Amino acid sequence: MTQAVSTEFAGIQVEVLGSPRVRLADGTHSDLAALPGDLLATLVLAGPEGRSADWLRRELWSSLPVEDNNPVARAMMRLRKDVPIPKPRAGGNYVLAVPPDRIDALVFRDGVATLGSQTPATEVDALLGLWRGSPWQRKSRVRAASWAEIRRARDRLGVYVDAMPPQQRAELTHWHRFCGLFQHETEAWHGEAVPERPRRKQVLIVDDMIGEALARALGGVYDCEVVTSFTAWTEMLSQNHPLDYDCALVDRHLDENMADENGEIVLKNLRELRPAMPTALMSAELPFEDAESVKSRLGVRTVIPKHNDKDGRLVPLVELVEKLIGSG
Repeated sequence: MTQAVSTEFAGIQVEVLGSPRVRLADGTHSDLAALPGDLLATLVLAGPEGRSADWLRRELWSSLPVEDNNPVARAMMRLRKDVPIPKPRAGGNYVLAVPPDRIDALVFRDGVATLGSQTPATEVDALLGLWRGSPWQRKSRVRAASWAEIRRARDRLGVYVDAMPPQQRAELTHWHRFCGLFQHETEAWHGEAVPERPRRKQVLIVDDMIGEALARALGGVYDCEVVTSFTAWTEMLSQNHPLDYDCALVDRHLDENMADENGEIVLKNLRELRPAMPTALMSAELPFEDAESVKSRLGVRTVIPKHNDKDGRLVPLVELVEKLIGSG
């Protein structure tokens, strides 16, 4: 997200840890209706890459007739009254032009990442106090899976507070309210209440279209990490990620216009960095060459056709993971 905010929006704070709203410079709030709120939360979670009109149309307006091509543009016009969203270039993405330190979800995520043994209780309490409600429990068009990173940070904070000495925890003014917001999700924060779970197999999914849907389908058996763009992949590599997965499913095209072949670059990276990892190439548009040639060229165990309908049948891919891990 860009750091520059126009004078018109100077001093605003974006708050999505609860019903989405915008805090104005004078301390008052601009509460958003359901749809603009969902759109704002989606752009917050999309990060600096943003989302294209086609992606937003598919995710937030899937029930509308296909011929209605303007819901995104109309919604953006409404939302721009509250927050800065520059008009994208042709074919570009909509990006929320608000610095991360003015967005509660990102402040929370980054704050949890810096927690340590010497973190003052006041800082921990401030992180707890950012929450006003559960974003994924309210009626929303934003998929619950989109909040995965924020939920993981929330759980890390819950575990951290539960491990604090009782006298320090007693200093927290927001802890009980925070627990009340997630009263059906707090068990995992208390180490003694949850028996240690055997390590589950780890699956890397690199797919911009149905990655989250596939992760949900596999979630009962495997732990999945979803990478939805080539930019996110290169960031992982730059951070020296251990890539300690048991297998990888990689889509050939990581641009929704299917004009790229960046998935092949991902597979080549994996072959160089983790040559023993079983991998599979997925594509709704396979290259014009025989499967054995593709397998040899990219070092994959198998090549499979796929569809880009997140609600479509995913059983073949689920079965593939079991075979892939078994082949490793």
